[in-house]
Amino acid sequence: MSNDHYPRFSDDEMSRRHGLARGLMDAEGLDALLLYGFSGSNRNAQANIFWLSCYRDFNHAYLIFPKEGDPSLFVGLYNHLHNAQGIAIFDDVRHGAYGNPEVMADQLEALDLGAGRIGLIGINPRFKSLIPFEHMDYLKERFPGAEWVDVSARFRDLRIIKSDEEIAWLKEAARLSDLSMTACEEFARPGISEIELSGRMAAAFRVEGGEQMVHFVTATSMAAPETPLPWQNPRRRKLEAGDIVLTEISAAYYGYAAQVLRPFTVAAEPSPPYSALFDAAMACFEGAAAAMKAGSPVGDILDAVEVIPERGFEIYDSIAHGFGVDLVQPSIGLRGSGYALPPADFRYEENMVMVIQPNPMDAEGHGLQIGDLGVVTKEGFRSLHNYPMAFPRCG
Repeated sequence: MSNDHYPRFSDDEMSRRHGLARGLMDAEGLDALLLYGFSGSNRNAQANIFWLSCYRDFNHAYLIFPKEGDPSLFVGLYNHLHNAQGIAIFDDVRHGAYGNPEVMADQLEALDLGAGRIGLIGINPRFKSLIPFEHMDYLKERFPGAEWVDVSARFRDLRIIKSDEEIAWLKEAARLSDLSMTACEEFARPGISEIELSGRMAAAFRVEGGEQMVHFVTATSMAAPETPLPWQNPRRRKLEAGDIVLTEISAAYYGYAAQVLRPFTVAAEPSPPYSALFDAAMACFEGAAAAMKAGSPVGDILDAVEVIPERGFEIYDSIAHGFGVDLVQPSIGLRGSGYALPPADFRYEENMVMVIQPNPMDAEGHGLQIGDLGVVTKEGFRSLHNYPMAFPRCG
């Protein structure tokens, strides 16, 4: 981590990434990569541009990364340009103008790429999010001789295995995320509202420089649960004795996010249904962590998570997924659960970063989640979090 006003990855790390991008261009016979990002509040839809430029825009942005010559970054809003120029590692950072991407297209023309083979990299290939159709229509009309190739999935795969520098940032993100768990223990009491509890948990890491990404906090009665999972928007409902607090928290260190998931009880011990769910979740977590070794096939993980249906429970979310800046593959569910399985020949590799997050649910609507972000090693999954894997009572 740099002593600059904004942390920077080393020149060697950025050269590694740029080399991988150019290797992709060689393999696909491309003259350039054209990357598009569009951000909501979390900016994780800027992950691809961020990986090459160190800049995440708050709105929309384009990056031209040519096989020969210098990259050019185009930010969508003029009032964001000056900050972008201070953060991005590239010299050519411009306002992309409003409406169709004329300014960016002018640079494609200046690079003599109007009849080239250009790789398109959109937001997330899992959700088929490429670039806006109006922009694509404009580019096709302006450059009828160009060949456009969607390489989003291939580019995403370049980011799945993390470098030592990236893992160091993720370790800091895990520390920041753990602060929210400690805050939950401190503030989850009868009478506090979900929205205030959520704010107290966020403040714990925000004051130390953490960014709020995933931040789900919900309380419900253990006797008559309204939900088996944490909702995305906290309510004004006040916590009561006998509640369970469900959490899913991802604090980020300059875009690199960890993820920690824990249940808490309020002024009561876990009820028998929730104790059984927690025991099943722990067995699933430990089995998946032991099986998630470098070189292991995906089938080993699918075998390990069968403990959940064996104990009579279902799931409502993936049990494991790749993570870091955004959601990446592979995403693991139960066999037959409806989650798309990774390719049968998929194998975990050292320094893949995953979240293991068992989320059992019973037929009566009781449910909970536990989980950590960690690194795949030769020995198995190694969590980056220090907060205990427990079911704390608050108050």
